Amino acid sequence: MGWCTRCGDVRELLERRDNALALLNGGDELTLKFHADRLPPKPDGYVRDFFLYSCGWDKDADFHCKLGWLVEPLPWHGMDDQLYGKQPRPVIDSDWWIQKYNTRWVAPLTLNRKQK
Repeated sequence: MGWCTRCGDVRELLERRDNALALLNGGDELTLKFHADRLPPKPDGYVRDFFLYSCGWDKDADFHCKLGWLVEPLPWHGMDDQLYGKQPRPVIDSDWWIQKYNTRWVAPLTLNRKQK
């Protein structure tokens, strides 16, 4: 539950290794596109593989993750992972991305048994 990244182009959040995050929730997806024709040609008989390096955090909503049902507290580079949720998050670069991108409220999912 919390404010997640709005739908649409989030390239600006992914271009640099900084503290601006694309906050995805269950069921969200992110598509990355690139121009493969700009890569150097591969030698005959070779196969090209790709490796995606992601600099971010994955917060599961299970009992192994403290506060897993909440979007916040937000992580940041340089935080003490062992003190997650106990350290105040510093304002970084005026946190411009939070107000610009995190405009989609995700409420808690409540499942109820339907009476027949």
